[in-house]
Amino acid sequence: MNFREIENIENQAASTETAVSSSFQLEMLADYLEKEKKKSGAKENPFVFFYEDVISSPLSFNFQTALGEANYKNASDDALSCLNTCTEFYKLSSWAVSGWLQNALKFTDNIVLHYIQDCCKEIPKSYPNAGVEKSRYIQLSEKEGDISTAGAELKDLYELRNKLEHRTITHSDGTQELISPKRNKVRQVVVKLYPDALMRILKTYKLKYPN
Repeated sequence: MNFREIENIENQAASTETAVSSSFQLEMLADYLEKEKKKSGAKENPFVFFYEDVISSPLSFNFQTALGEANYKNASDDALSCLNTCTEFYKLSSWAVSGWLQNALKFTDNIVLHYIQDCCKEIPKSYPNAGVEKSRYIQLSEKEGDISTAGAELKDLYELRNKLEHRTITHSDGTQELISPKRNKVRQVVVKLYPDALMRILKTYKLKYPN
């Protein structure tokens, strides 16, 4: 049974007084339809769907034009990876946050690199004890205004992601131990910082590319 057939059944059941379907079945169908609509919207334009889902408001900005086709396509692919994990940001499971965050940072990296190289006309810098990803966020944090705060927040999220990936402690006797992360706390930090970073990036781009 495809999506359209299920939708027809729901409409018939809702409009027929002698419908066999119970209210519980209708609720299940409605829930299924809502999830399918979300999946459909995500596949049609994952960049916009993901961005709006995270910031909980309409995007009202054409990132495709601002970023260019290549950057937009790469960011859309990373957004889709996030959406394959969770289509509703605020329902993101603490058990899934690690993989989700990795792809979410890749999504923003496409925008961060564009801002540094195309908007600021700068070459990405290198910083002591910082890899290429972290260096981008530090360089961004050295700017002024909202984009500076976004850079600092992305740096914090990057360091959080590293802690999730590297959880081995080596003791003095050479034995090793894997530390279980505090997943609920990690999720709380992500839910607080990531939407704010995207909102600040959006504000910056709206000023840079006014309609």
